[in-house]
Formats: sequence, structure tokens, C-alpha cells
Amino acid sequence: MDAKDLTFGIEIETTVPATMVASGQLSIGGRHRGVQVAYLPTGWKAEHDCSINAEPGRTDCEIVSPILQGAAGIEQAIEVLRILETKGHLVNKNCGVHVHVGWNREWPSDALARLVTMTAYAEQGLYAITGSKNRER
Repeated sequence: MDAKDLTFGIEIETTVPATMVASGQLSIGGRHRGVQVAYLPTGWKAEHDCSINAEPGRTDCEIVSPILQGAAGIEQAIEVLRILETKGHLVNKNCGVHVHVGWNREWPSDALARLVTMTAYAEQGLYAITGSKNRER
């Protein structure tokens, strides 16, 4: 089992200018019924997320990735983040990011234990970079 074999998916909670939706630049599907984002690579979808409290003039928008893998998946995620920034996607104090990691049941259980341990060691640092003391705690 090698890290390049891991698959993953990302959910990025953002807010967008309401004018983007009104003008048709961005379509946002319902919860778990995402719509392809025209300015992102194939498979990246937008859906509403009622847990996001958007400021006046902005709309909640969760960006959901397709299944990604290895270095190419990480590179694509970085590209998407850059595009989202240029298109006016912002985050606020109640936005978050979720990362889902795929696991092949045939891989050894000790490898899964190592992955969980590494994540636990990095957890406080990952929360700290969000800038939210509540999440860090």
C-alpha cells in the first residue's frame, strides 16, 4: 500500500456573490444533488449547504470534488482552490473543509492504523490553520 494509491474527495464550504447565481455564472444544486461548475474541471459540483451562514449579498455554496487520487489529485485540488479564489468564492467563520479518504479492504489493517495515527498527530495543526480557536480546541 502506497500513499499514491489512496483515493480522496474534498468538500469545500464557501460563499459566493449572489449576483453570480442570479446572472447564471454559477448554478448550485440541492443538497447531495450538485451541479457541474462550468469553470472547474469535470466532476467538480456545487450544491447548497444549509450549515453555511452567508453574509448579505452572498449565497452558500459547497464545492464537491470527484474522486481524486495521488499527486495528480492534489495538483487538481490546488488548481481548483486558485480558480475559486479568482471567481470570488470566500470562506467565513462557519465554513469548513471535509476530506474523505478511500480505503481498500485488502490493504493491511496496520497501514490503516498508521494513517489514523498520522492524522491524529496532525489534527491540532490542521485545525489551527483554520484561524478558529474553537476548532483548534
